[in-house]
Amino acid sequence: MWITARIQGEAIVVDVLDDGPGFDPAEVDRVFEAGVTGGGGYGLGLPVVRRIAASAGVEVRAIADGRGHVEVTLPAA
Repeated sequence: MWITARIQGEAIVVDVLDDGPGFDPAEVDRVFEAGVTGGGGYGLGLPVVRRIAASAGVEVRAIADGRGHVEVTLPAA
């Protein structure tokens, strides 16, 4: 797993990457729906992450670039 961070305009963007198969481009928005899974899990992790993040004003999105890639955008202080 790799975690990188960068400043982008008025935000801090954190990329969380792993060596998994990544997200299907056609399903990239659905991975945040409860019960949607591409593996042996229950499809609850990313929906919970997005809900908690949204309550704090943080954006979370999945990136379909051929690997497991989630981008977290935090407002800069």
